[in-house]
Amino acid sequence: MLGAGQRIHHYRLVYPPPECDNEGMKQTSVALLAAVLVVAPLAAQTPNHREGAPFRAKLSPPHAEGQVLVVQGLVTDASTDKGVAHAVLDAFQADAEGDYDADGFEYRARVLTDEEGRFEFETIIPSNYGPVPHIHFIVTADGYRERRTDMYFQDEQHPEGGPAELTPKLIERKAGNGKRYVEARFDVTLQPANPPRRN
Repeated sequence: MLGAGQRIHHYRLVYPPPECDNEGMKQTSVALLAAVLVVAPLAAQTPNHREGAPFRAKLSPPHAEGQVLVVQGLVTDASTDKGVAHAVLDAFQADAEGDYDADGFEYRARVLTDEEGRFEFETIIPSNYGPVPHIHFIVTADGYRERRTDMYFQDEQHPEGGPAELTPKLIERKAGNGKRYVEARFDVTLQPANPPRRN
């Protein structure tokens, strides 16, 4: 039985739509947008985080306003470069107005990696909160140290972003039904809790 203020969330990934295949997608570079991966200190407290976000592949609520974004990536072991299976990415962000949901779990989700360490989720590019728009990540896995990191976005109003080598490309895609969305690559490396000793 749900307590006061609790809700059941049933979001599902809708981009790209089921009828879309590789031939039906148009890929072009997006000149005005770029994403910057910035790592926060492990001991830092991430603001606006809420425990207990639901496991799902979509942060934004249905029909959310804003530029649709699909984030794909890989979580790897820093000592072996192999993918980390069943890692949890606790992701959260502001909405298109720059506000965080303080009461529920809109724009919040936990995402699991697959057996090869891969993950994917859908959201929207957040509005400005702080220096530049960004998405927070708290990444955990059994046998690894927690990793806290943010993915930042540049646009015409926020050209500073970060070093070029930390600026992965955002790609605009066109689905078979004509809808457009932006795709970003976001990889995370985890340090083993007890790294092997070197002779």
